[in-house]
Amino acid sequence: MKSFILPLFFLVSNLVNSQETANKFIRKGDFPEGIYMTIEDVLNKKPSSTEEVYLKTTDRNDTVNLPEKAFFYFKQKNKKIVYPLAISYQGEMYFQTYRKYTNKKDKGYDPDQYSRFCKVSNYGRFIYFEENMRGLWSKALLVNLNPASYSIKGKIKGIVLDLDNREFNMLRDCEDLNDFFKQHKIPEIQCDSDKLTIGELRTIIDEINKPYRE
Repeated sequence: MKSFILPLFFLVSNLVNSQETANKFIRKGDFPEGIYMTIEDVLNKKPSSTEEVYLKTTDRNDTVNLPEKAFFYFKQKNKKIVYPLAISYQGEMYFQTYRKYTNKKDKGYDPDQYSRFCKVSNYGRFIYFEENMRGLWSKALLVNLNPASYSIKGKIKGIVLDLDNREFNMLRDCEDLNDFFKQHKIPEIQCDSDKLTIGELRTIIDEINKPYRE
């Protein structure tokens, strides 16, 4: 798989560098702390509410202060937060998946837990995070212990916020990934959906986003 990644990095880096001033981008820390109800609030970087919140991890064994996935609660009411699209908390941005803001091809997918927020892991031209989707088990999940080694077709899905089209796009397989690249004038890649891993997808997105963080 690495044989196609290296030339991709070269092509993507050159293309993105040449278009950087023309493309929208977001850097970590751009979002003031607060609750973002809609995608318009996110794009305007203006929270709908600054009411104080706290989080609880979705994994009892997770000891990280700012976990990858979490449930949020209003501090004063001690009530679970259900509806907002995103929450900026202690410098990290968390999103939950909403069909309303999802690319039409991805509307048949649902998270395996509702009202769960996922931490953004990559910023730049595209905001990137990952969510576990219901009913999308892959054979790879039965034998691999490290989530980064799971196939892109498995239960864990990479999701990007497309700033140009104001929607979330789930990168479901190689065909879907290349369709997304073509739409945004990024060189397509040759890959096998059964072999391309989530870890490799993370690396590809990071290479696209890297020039916008510098």
